[in-house]
Amino acid sequence: MKTVVINNQTFQLHSGYQQDESRRQEFNRLMHATWGFDFENYYQCGYWDETCILHTLFDGDKAVSHVTVSLFRSFISSRPVTLLQQGTVMTDKAYQRQGLSRWLMEYIAREYKDQVYGMFLFANDTVLDFYPRFGFVPVKEYQAFKKTTPRKADTAAKRRLNMDNAADLQLMENLAKHAMYHTVLPVQNYSLLFFYCYAYPKFGFRDSVYYIESLQAAVVAQQEDDTLHILEICAPTAIALDDVIAAFADDTIHTVALGFAPAENGFSYREHKEEDLTLFVSPELLPLFREHRYMIPVLSHT
Repeated sequence: MKTVVINNQTFQLHSGYQQDESRRQEFNRLMHATWGFDFENYYQCGYWDETCILHTLFDGDKAVSHVTVSLFRSFISSRPVTLLQQGTVMTDKAYQRQGLSRWLMEYIAREYKDQVYGMFLFANDTVLDFYPRFGFVPVKEYQAFKKTTPRKADTAAKRRLNMDNAADLQLMENLAKHAMYHTVLPVQNYSLLFFYCYAYPKFGFRDSVYYIESLQAAVVAQQEDDTLHILEICAPTAIALDDVIAAFADDTIHTVALGFAPAENGFSYREHKEEDLTLFVSPELLPLFREHRYMIPVLSHT
């Protein structure tokens, strides 16, 4: 904890404090009031690790402004690097327009500048003019997709993992821990994967985890109308995406769209933008997104 003065007001900055029961619950209160959910189940499930770091300004016992730092292992030009995402940026309504979010973002930029290669965040459309003040630049994302030939389903090719079953959950954990990259922009985080696929069923991914035994792979996939969305692949060896697609393809699927930028060729690309979200990156990452058709993996958003 450190005491800070912002615009002649004194606050306490607490970082990485999720094991502090009272402060975690106060953070959860602010989260729920702002975003409609909280991190309590994430904590209780045991998947919240050191890659998810809270940075919160408290006024006494009250959480008043916050930014979450998420750290990701990645590779840039074949060099291992760490990337940082800022997320769940929020300030209590009674404390807005006092420079608290600005102070936190500037603090994080200073605190982590020598530890990470670059930073990124997703901004709601109502605050697009806020993040350029900190050097962030909006960039376009591109989604890989391809048309498929409808075929008869092979019902034995895959099975849905029951994440409430201890054996299935352990299988998913083992595959996720030893997964090879299947993307040219790996932004992977074991903890965040289980945030989406286990801790929070309301996000819709807990029932979308499948196991393909012939490939020794767990795949997070969902079908929407005639499109199959493949969002994540966890396998200890490199596998062809066409083999993954074949395990799902049937006469109802005409298009496959990926939730990450594939390392393979053979895909077409289209501009991708989630509703009310724009990707901003720090200057270090700007050339990557201007020169390549990249996207941040869907299951790496915070």
